Amino acid sequence: MSADKALKTESAAEIARRWQLEGGIGFLLRLLEARYDVLYQKVTCQSDITPRQFGVLMALYQRGPLTPSVLAEHISCDRNTLSEMLKRMAARKLISKKTNAEDRRSVQVQITAKGETALLGVVPAAAELQDLMLAPLRKEDRAHFLKCMLAIAKAATSGSPSDD
Repeated sequence: MSADKALKTESAAEIARRWQLEGGIGFLLRLLEARYDVLYQKVTCQSDITPRQFGVLMALYQRGPLTPSVLAEHISCDRNTLSEMLKRMAARKLISKKTNAEDRRSVQVQITAKGETALLGVVPAAAELQDLMLAPLRKEDRAHFLKCMLAIAKAATSGSPSDD
């Protein structure tokens, strides 16, 4: 083993000895996601509309019909994942697809009356869930926490290590 490689191995070993799992962002994000998923089902009292489907319905409710690519970008979702989700949502008649008037080669997705009813039935619980998730933080820290999360999320999608 070369001296350079040994140094890197020792450095990695030293990092591993000091690492605090409960301080790692991946570990904490998984804990937050698990807490959110449990509370989402508990607070909304349903499992028909997943948190991702809630995002789709909310985007369509607020913005009107969108092409799948614009919708995917708006909700930060992979187009293949969104495509499968839209198929399931269309089968349940939560959304409908129509030919895009601006470009007949593509479709637009829109929320249906059934989808709107389902969404509006979940919205009050989703608002309550937001409050529950942020409850451990002091009120004056909540906006800053969300701003920091958004900064990290946006940096991750930009592909650059830092926006500085």
